[in-house]
Amino acid sequence: MAVSGRHAVHRTMVLVDVERFSAPGRTLHHQLDTRAGLYAVVAEAMAAAGVPWDACHHEDRGDGLFLLVPPEFPKAPLAEVLPEALARAVRGHNGTSHDAARVRLRLAVHAGEVAFDQRGATSTALTDAFRLLDAAALKQALADSPGVLAMIVSRLVFDDVVRHCATLDPATFRPVQAAAKEFRELAWIALPDHPYPADPTVLTPRSPDTPAPEIASVGPVATGPASGPGKHARCDGPGPRGVHIAGDVQGSGPGITIGAATGDHLTIGTPPPSAQQPHNPR
Repeated sequence: MAVSGRHAVHRTMVLVDVERFSAPGRTLHHQLDTRAGLYAVVAEAMAAAGVPWDACHHEDRGDGLFLLVPPEFPKAPLAEVLPEALARAVRGHNGTSHDAARVRLRLAVHAGEVAFDQRGATSTALTDAFRLLDAAALKQALADSPGVLAMIVSRLVFDDVVRHCATLDPATFRPVQAAAKEFRELAWIALPDHPYPADPTVLTPRSPDTPAPEIASVGPVATGPASGPGKHARCDGPGPRGVHIAGDVQGSGPGITIGAATGDHLTIGTPPPSAQQPHNPR
């Protein structure tokens, strides 16, 4: 159920799409049977997850549909129960349908703010959810799977829900950079009825936007000879340079010498007069 107004409200987004809905062998009669089956299996799976169909705002997309789940319904069952229930319902539909009316589905789960008007729902978060559903990585995952369902969840849903689910192993998900049109985001893919092997190492991927460790810098630095680990300064890129000091710091006044005890010298500033320099009586 939707309430129109200028202010957005929080919703969990469940989007479902039929693979190859417009395949050449699927006639109009088959498409109608496919759509009827789609609505039936989604309603069945949502009920299994404890979310009544009539409690949600839902819109048709021809070869798919989406539902907006009110915040009073927890998200965890939509990650734990819904996918397996949906795959089970699809297999039941396929077992009693003509070959051309059988379906395989892509499922996307996201959450965020949504605004409603008399024509439906809109928001940046909802647009992002459709980008996830259309991601090439999700389509490829379903194409490569012998199962009937491939699911993608946003980073938000994975971090806030999937990682904390009691009956779902997050190590069976795989991180991907979901890309569709101008959309580029980290997301997670799972195959509910033919899961990936559990791999705990995927749970700590380094995000592409994670900054590299910072190096303390002292501005452009001149270096002397180095003769092993710990006796060099990095000078392999533009910008300020960092210097690693190995050895003692000696000298005072206008200049200091670094590394005098090791034989590797670096002088910063104007060096003090050498002891061998002739004395000028003036």
